[in-house]
Amino acid sequence: MEVNIARIIQKANLEDQKDHLPDLSTYRFQTEVIIELFPGPALMVGADFSVLHHNVHASGLVEALHHKDPALHSLISRSLNNNSPEAQKMTLHDTKGRRHYYLCALPACEEAVKRPQAVLVTGRETTVEHNLTTALVDSRQMFKDLVSCSSDFSWETDGQGRFKYVSPKGMLGYTAFELNGKKAAELIIDSGGKNPFDTLDVVQDMELWVRRSDGSKACLLVSAVPIIDKDSCWQGARGVCRDVTTIRERDAMLRKARKREHVLNRIVTSIRDLSNPEDMLNTILKASLDAVRATSGGIYELVHTSAPSQDNVATVHPRLRHDLGKMKETDIQDGIYQMVLELCRHIEQGPGRAAQSISLNGHHILVGVSSHHNRPNGALYLIREKDTPGWNDDDALLFGGILSHLGIALDQLQNQEELVRLSCTDELTGLMNRRAFFNHVEKRLSHLLHNPQDCALLYIDLDNFKTVNDTLGHATGDVVLQKLALELRRHAGAGTCVARLGGDEFVLWLEGVSEEEVTEKAQKLRSLRDPLQAITGPLIPALSLSIGICHQPTGHNNSLYGLLEQADAALYHVKKNRKDAVACHVTPETAPDKLTNGKLTNGESDP
Repeated sequence: MEVNIARIIQKANLEDQKDHLPDLSTYRFQTEVIIELFPGPALMVGADFSVLHHNVHASGLVEALHHKDPALHSLISRSLNNNSPEAQKMTLHDTKGRRHYYLCALPACEEAVKRPQAVLVTGRETTVEHNLTTALVDSRQMFKDLVSCSSDFSWETDGQGRFKYVSPKGMLGYTAFELNGKKAAELIIDSGGKNPFDTLDVVQDMELWVRRSDGSKACLLVSAVPIIDKDSCWQGARGVCRDVTTIRERDAMLRKARKREHVLNRIVTSIRDLSNPEDMLNTILKASLDAVRATSGGIYELVHTSAPSQDNVATVHPRLRHDLGKMKETDIQDGIYQMVLELCRHIEQGPGRAAQSISLNGHHILVGVSSHHNRPNGALYLIREKDTPGWNDDDALLFGGILSHLGIALDQLQNQEELVRLSCTDELTGLMNRRAFFNHVEKRLSHLLHNPQDCALLYIDLDNFKTVNDTLGHATGDVVLQKLALELRRHAGAGTCVARLGGDEFVLWLEGVSEEEVTEKAQKLRSLRDPLQAITGPLIPALSLSIGICHQPTGHNNSLYGLLEQADAALYHVKKNRKDAVACHVTPETAPDKLTNGKLTNGESDP
């Protein structure tokens, strides 16, 4: 309310002073240049809150607008409604977390339109400053705490190093009465010969480990001065002590937390940046081994079965995906495998432990199951050699964090592999699709440049297939295509690549075959019409296979598209003349007795 009143007053003053203001109407801002070159986030937003233009620094603001952030919407709305600049500090959330900004909204009008039609939003990101301020506040609070406890207790010793004065509330669990007359040296735990309680020199913040009354250890920061009498004789020492045990324990926890954060950040970075699955798993496993000082380890992928096993419990099968180290003992690997199964069994039955440590043949082994969306998808095991310390709570805590990220990584890998499979597979038949086939044959042709041998491409077309769809329906047509794909895969043989290019067109790629061998192969494939006709029953015209062959002898190098074109040409002449036949086209030039003047001669083969 106060801001609005101030704005009204400012506008009234502006109207009064309008005649005295300089005329700046001849100056125009280059809005696009301002947005692009602005050193911070800058974007132009329309009256409907659509983003008209933005620079690279404004991605967080664009995302906030997309999610209709109320603070940002309010800033833009005020600027539009009041037709005046608005500024505000705000905190926005995006995919990278919480960000802090100081933003300024300037209304913009089109020519001859008085009301603003858009708002130019500029500003700067203050996340770093905010974090630094927060850190500074935390640091100040810590300093205040340390100062407040710096005089927890004061003391004085005599010439024999015995306490002669201690603060009334005592120290280290002792009362002042219990410490009176006690030798200070008896409290010290191996200080390397240094004893600030009988010092001859000034001591400033000396760190000293002592023993409490209950036997536990405590860390003190001791400041002391020697007591010198008027005759310059040493009479003892006096000083103050601050108990910093909690701080030291906190520092140790922070070091462990930073270590965990470093390891987990390394894993997250590999998940984000590495596209190769083996590289990603290798980085995760290596980071895990380094973090807990393990010598070997491995990552399992859990393959879920479609139905429970006979005991109606275990529904997954661990498959070793990646391992590092020298641990190859069969009994240990079997023990780890069984342990993974047991953990999975507990999880399948209900919420249970996801990690466990065991000892096999003197080796310390830590095994855990990773999950994503409460579904187990992998397992991690780490091994320490004999005669090394076992696993502690810190190791288990870090191991749990690694398992969480491993679950995400394995889910990402499985999704990636599934996408690759879907992108390379014909959905109806399960064969390679056109793109996968082309990629595969291109690689084989490159290989043949260095290892020359005969090769051949068979172009197969299903004759009269349209009749099946029109007469029996597309469902039957799909069954025919699936059956043909199954038979082609079964009769293709080792080293043969089979693919469906689309519709009723299929291709085969063969290597190491002569022209006679590939022609004989094609004739055998023609017999696949019989199981297809068994599906359709009596049909006129009946289903059959026309096959065009392009054979490339050793030493000749043709492109895939050239081979495909020539095989298609041979197939075309088969279809044009009689169907249900085989024609062969030899590259680089058509043999005279194979294809002449566009007509099939004795190049046509028939059983």
